[in-house]
Amino acid sequence: MNRRLQNNSEYLEVTIIAHKEGQDLPTKFKYKKRNEKEKPMALDVLLQAQENQLPDLAFRYGCRARNCGVCTIDINGKPRIACRAVVRDGDELKAMSTLPVITDLIVRRDQISRQLKGKIYEGGRKNDLNVEASEDYHELTSCIECYACLDNCPMHEKNFSETKNDQDYFQWGNPFSLLKLQTIATDPVSTVVRREAAVSAALELGLETCLDCPGCKCGVGIDLKGKVIKPLLQTSKLVD
Repeated sequence: MNRRLQNNSEYLEVTIIAHKEGQDLPTKFKYKKRNEKEKPMALDVLLQAQENQLPDLAFRYGCRARNCGVCTIDINGKPRIACRAVVRDGDELKAMSTLPVITDLIVRRDQISRQLKGKIYEGGRKNDLNVEASEDYHELTSCIECYACLDNCPMHEKNFSETKNDQDYFQWGNPFSLLKLQTIATDPVSTVVRREAAVSAALELGLETCLDCPGCKCGVGIDLKGKVIKPLLQTSKLVD
């Protein structure tokens, strides 16, 4: 067998871009496949790179089964869940561009999680747990908080173009925060007051920005436009 062909079948070369002290530092890495037919996930590549070539490479991962969302990175400029994204020869791996980078491939996530603090009326729940939740509600609760939906979101981009991004939380919303609010609005045990508070919070976070947006994409396939944005716009009376 031709030695070059053999090498191509044994290895896969990617570029890993680590962010250190304000600079993006690219490194070529050859991933050694477990077998010729292996289609490695991005997380496999990062773990092997850390073990063999970049011992100080920092990145997040948790469940390794697309359940937690913390391993999301950018692959060729698009957010992908690292434990489930197949990597191909020539791919570029780096930190998510939609959130502030702490170091290497690790981004700051807490500004998203703190965004709804104080905006939700926590006491507005009924005691009847025998009610049946809708299919839409179950779909919304399948969110794994990967934050892939922030990509190309004009509402989220305002956090960087109109305000300082060094706050404890983001001022402007995003598809994830709207999903959480719509989940409350469709929760069968939410009271009318709690549902109204959720819609008011969506308006405060900049829901009107969605009027001119073509739509957003979820990392696990939730219909954000149809199950989140559209009903919130209708409930808030921004559209008929």
